[in-house]
Amino acid sequence: MRKSLLLAIGIVLASPLTAAATTYNIHMGGICSTQFSGGKGGGYLGSWAGEVSIDAPVDQRDSMATATANLASTLNTYCTGNNYCYIYTYSNGGAVVSRTLSLSQTTWNIGYVVVAAGNQGGSELGGTGWVGEVFGGCYLAGRIGPSDHRNGWNHHDTNGRIIGQIGGNGWLAPYAQSSILPGHDDGAVAEHSSGGYVYAGSYDSLCYAGKWTNHQTWWSCEYGSLNHNDLKMKHVCNDGGAKGCP
Repeated sequence: MRKSLLLAIGIVLASPLTAAATTYNIHMGGICSTQFSGGKGGGYLGSWAGEVSIDAPVDQRDSMATATANLASTLNTYCTGNNYCYIYTYSNGGAVVSRTLSLSQTTWNIGYVVVAAGNQGGSELGGTGWVGEVFGGCYLAGRIGPSDHRNGWNHHDTNGRIIGQIGGNGWLAPYAQSSILPGHDDGAVAEHSSGGYVYAGSYDSLCYAGKWTNHQTWWSCEYGSLNHNDLKMKHVCNDGGAKGCP
């Protein structure tokens, strides 16, 4: 009996330990924010049973390089080894995710990315230098125009990850639906950007062909009643039921 017990203990101690796997839901805010819940538009983090929600500390106030480095650090912390991640982001956060996936050589364990009101293709309002800074509230807000983002990295390279996109066509003060933004827009971002289209231009839906690789329209071709701020929580609401859903 004693020998059998010692043998059993020896087998357990000699066996490699397997770390417990955790599923993380990474939430990242938009332009001029440093996190999801405290950024522009406020809102709550989504919560799913048995999974952990992370409010990613990504600084989008000064440069895309800083934001990319912050996100990469977060993904290195939570999305490697046996862990698995889903990313929920908003506005310019979509551009940060795209840039990070394209430039990094790391293969993170990411199921998918969901982007609401994404600025991956740049906003005409954000390419206006000091005007963008004034309305956006930070230095980077004036340097996120179509030419900045579309020429900044390879949008087709998502490291094999699917990017699901949703967008709207709602009025938003003080931008309203400006003639500066081509086609339908949410008051801050036109649908050529939120829809992941290869070419900037006038679109009235997110469901046309001509998107970057692995970019998809999720749930609706357009949320016509929702503006840029409203859309922040829409992707979280549709995939789990967060508080404060529009």
